[in-house]
Amino acid sequence: MKHLQSFKYVRAIAASGSIRKAAETLAISPSALNRHIQTLELDLDIQIFERVTKGVRLTSEGELFLNFAMNQLSGFNRVRQQISAMKGLRVGELRVGISEDFDQSILHDMIAKFQRDHSQIDVTIERLTSQDALYRALDTQSIELALFVNPVLRKGIQILHGADVDIAAFVPLGLGLGKNDELRIFEFQGIRLALPPANTEVTKRIEAAIDKNRIDTLIHYRGPDMSRFLEHAFSAVIGISVVVNPGPAPLQISGYKRTSLLRREIGTCNFCLVGSDDHGLSFAAHAFQEIFSEAFQ
Repeated sequence: MKHLQSFKYVRAIAASGSIRKAAETLAISPSALNRHIQTLELDLDIQIFERVTKGVRLTSEGELFLNFAMNQLSGFNRVRQQISAMKGLRVGELRVGISEDFDQSILHDMIAKFQRDHSQIDVTIERLTSQDALYRALDTQSIELALFVNPVLRKGIQILHGADVDIAAFVPLGLGLGKNDELRIFEFQGIRLALPPANTEVTKRIEAAIDKNRIDTLIHYRGPDMSRFLEHAFSAVIGISVVVNPGPAPLQISGYKRTSLLRREIGTCNFCLVGSDDHGLSFAAHAFQEIFSEAFQ
């Protein structure tokens, strides 16, 4: 805390341009404040202030030190606010947005871990149907965080964490497709597909590849929760989605073989935790961010 006191002293003197005026606001004698600054300058081996006719002003070294001091004070205030929130928080809400082109098992796992330690915090999930919906939700603070596949960077959005993942395909057992654990686009010929909702990154990419390769296929389903749909499907359908499994147990669906689409044909996706660049995170959002980061270490 001694350093924080020094930072506050430097800030006050720089703002007033006078050791005497700063001392009045800090409830300390001018001589004691002057000695403190002189000791600080000796310890750092720099000159923070230079004397002028009507007081003091920052040197070039002092301006650099003031910027450092302001950053340290700002960081300390943020930590103090988070600690205060943590101590006083009994109820609250975590608001998370999600794109609809990834399997949500990972989301459910993370929420379970979050509520194990924060059982009094309610969790609200908002489905985001487009990049614009992501931006609006963060800008209006209807959500604090989002799990999103391939977010488009723009002002006001920041990527807090990202992981490169394959696009997964679930092939009904017995079809004999996806040899060597990779599925080729031409193998969609004459096959029914289950895709995420329209306008999601995965669906746009699959539909573009089908058109490019002139594949005759049937989009049997476009919608959320692809794995749930496959569990109840009556006909042979290949389900496609981003599946994120940072843990040791990869997602499997009974009656289906899990494989990946060939990277050089369809590429990979970036699964991201996204936040606002304009608004700070609440204690609840910080806690969820830590769980997300730990999952991908």
